Amino acid sequence: MSGKEVVIDVQNLTKRYGEVAAVDDVNFQVKPGEIVGFVGLNGAGKSTTINLLLGFINANSGKVKLFDEVVAPANAADSHQDIGFATGDMALFDKMTGRQYHDFIAKSFRRPIDKTVYDSLCDRFQPELTKPIRQLSRGNRQKVALIAAFMTDPKLVILDEPSSGLDPVMQQAFRDLLREHQNLGTTVFMSSHYLSEVREVCSRILVIRDGKIIKDIEADELASTGGKLIRLVTESQCSLPEGSKLVQAEQLDKGFVTEFVTSLNMAELQKWLGSIAGLRDISIADSTIETAFHDLYNAPGVDDVSNF
Repeated sequence: MSGKEVVIDVQNLTKRYGEVAAVDDVNFQVKPGEIVGFVGLNGAGKSTTINLLLGFINANSGKVKLFDEVVAPANAADSHQDIGFATGDMALFDKMTGRQYHDFIAKSFRRPIDKTVYDSLCDRFQPELTKPIRQLSRGNRQKVALIAAFMTDPKLVILDEPSSGLDPVMQQAFRDLLREHQNLGTTVFMSSHYLSEVREVCSRILVIRDGKIIKDIEADELASTGGKLIRLVTESQCSLPEGSKLVQAEQLDKGFVTEFVTSLNMAELQKWLGSIAGLRDISIADSTIETAFHDLYNAPGVDDVSNF
């Protein structure tokens, strides 16, 4: 496959911290217009891989090519001219307000930023832009980061846990934005804790475990197993029905999100839901990706995917 047919080209990529291989001889390619989901347990190597893609850190061996150009810390700034990214780590900019951070991003680009694009993103996410980033809630920090990632009208967007901390309304706004960019031909590479999000918006999925890619599959190749994926928003954390498998649990600015896979039938599920206090929102879908991930991680010492 030629460079023009590949946006991301990762070749034999390895990153070690002492004796630990955080990324271990990883190879994959991403074609133009793909939305690729990157999933795995905490500590599997997702964030390290993304930092290598962005040229934030050096690899021990192997290489990353974006748009057919090798990326490393020495030339990262040049490679970022066609890339939008949100990594979740804004510590270097936390004294800035959201507006100041966006101005900083705009000035770092060699081409002018379309103000109508920026204003549309602000209307969509309704961020708090006047307070220092360090004073913002997790959800508002994420809004600021997402606007920064998309405001430059990038050809490629690289995102690390992009909807983490967002409430359900803002998560849907983010998913709608991804669909719009997919129609525009934008390439997206994103890690996510939300398996329902991966299933909904990604055309392809990479699964990483212990620094190695263990699965590279088209999203529509995952067959349903008959279970149900339940997503609840409640006032406080709730316990799960017996025999269910936790997928994700997260505290939001207001409320608590729990995703789990269950084999309960609808009558049993409705009875259980009647016992939940402070239920704010619920979605139910057939389980496909979630069960596949449980199977992939069904190894000694791994009981569930609650740390995705």
